[in-house]
Amino acid sequence: MDGLLGRRLNGVSLAALAAFSLHQAAQALGFYVLLLDSYLDPLCTVPVVLGLPSMLARRIWPRLVLSWGSVALFTLAVSLAFEWWIPSFDLRFTSDLWDAIAYALGAAIWRMAEPQSQ
Repeated sequence: MDGLLGRRLNGVSLAALAAFSLHQAAQALGFYVLLLDSYLDPLCTVPVVLGLPSMLARRIWPRLVLSWGSVALFTLAVSLAFEWWIPSFDLRFTSDLWDAIAYALGAAIWRMAEPQSQ
C-alpha cells in the first residue's frame, strides 16, 4: 500500500486493531451485538497478531512478506488451539467451526492486503 501509509504498513491490520479495540470498549460499556460479539474478534485476530509485528519487522527488513503457507499454518494453529484444544479443558471456551472460518477469512483478507516484496 503506497501513499499515506507507505509500503511498510497494512491498512487491514490497522483497521482490525481499531475494530477490535472499539468492540472491546463497547462491551466494557455494556453494548452488545450478538453477531459482532461472536465473530469480530476471531476475524481480527490474524490481522492484528501477524500484521502488527510484520509492520514493525519491515522497518528492519523492508522486503519481508509472510508467505501464504506460513499464514495458513499460523491460522490453522490458532484455530486448533482456540477451537479444539483449549475448549477440551477450559469451560470458558467453546468450540465453534464458524470462529475457525472467521480466523481463515481474516487471514486471507490480511494476506491479500500485505505489501508485496519489491
